[in-house]
Amino acid sequence: MMFGIFTKIRNTLYDIGFISQIDSPYPIISIGNISVGGTGKTPSTIMIATLLREHGIDVSLLSSGYKRTGKGEIIVLKNNNLLSDISPQLVGDEVFLHAKTGLYKTVISNQPKYNSILSFSSTVLIDDGFQHRKIHRDLDIVLVNQNDLEDRLLPFGRLREPIHSLNRADIILCTDDTPELLIRPFMKQQALFARIAFIMGQPYTINGSSIHHNKQDGVMAISGIANPKRFLETLKNNGFLIQYHHWYEDHVRFTENDAINMCKEAAMHSCKTIAITEKDYVKLQAYKHIFTSHTIQILVIPIIANIIEGKQSFEQVLLSVVSHIQQHS
Repeated sequence: MMFGIFTKIRNTLYDIGFISQIDSPYPIISIGNISVGGTGKTPSTIMIATLLREHGIDVSLLSSGYKRTGKGEIIVLKNNNLLSDISPQLVGDEVFLHAKTGLYKTVISNQPKYNSILSFSSTVLIDDGFQHRKIHRDLDIVLVNQNDLEDRLLPFGRLREPIHSLNRADIILCTDDTPELLIRPFMKQQALFARIAFIMGQPYTINGSSIHHNKQDGVMAISGIANPKRFLETLKNNGFLIQYHHWYEDHVRFTENDAINMCKEAAMHSCKTIAITEKDYVKLQAYKHIFTSHTIQILVIPIIANIIEGKQSFEQVLLSVVSHIQQHS
């Protein structure tokens, strides 16, 4: 109850302008949600960055680097170059994954995020930015699913904000088959509704070698993400036979012993292949020699976000906001 009261007061103070926001001369686009973790923000943000780059627009990323070991502002990528001594542990696994995509001009990890907003020279995507209202944003994109409509506020549920907070969003991206008519009452009148789906991209191995796997052979699934069930469903829906799975906590920091134990578990269940997420890949890559020595193939499963409903309108709104602000900056 106290959490809900605090959230309401805080939002009201921002709504009436009592708490000031920091403005940027460059377009600011927030991708967020109203629940705790596991909604698909990372592939959605990568999708948006890809779309902007395809239209010749430089784009950067700002993130808090959840569960990172580094402190203060850390410039991860500058002028499209990954800086030295940068690791997933230092800046956050999701931030590191973003930086490795080659999509961004600049990537910065900082908490609080607003301390870095003036450090950019291009359009900025704020990863998980809906609750970070200190930063003025030009477009608020929020991911929503059926569970959000039925859940409760923290600590009794997984909601960071009540469902009616969706009336601040400019675009709602529904991540499941929830009918628009159930979500529309919580949206502001001019907001856009679109639907997004997550599909499996082309798998690749952790060491860049050719893939040697028959889908009829059992695999072991490993993940340290907020929603491992979705990963498991993706594997099954794409014909993988899951012999065994081991779920770690979200943003887990893998150790050498973890890698060795994975190999032992795979052997116990007669699995020669371990399937992992890209977020786990950036942390397990340091131990690829261990998997090689145990003759275990690590198969990295990329997840790609696609707009399946309202795509044209989504792209028009996104590009119009960016081009309008750039022309007047």
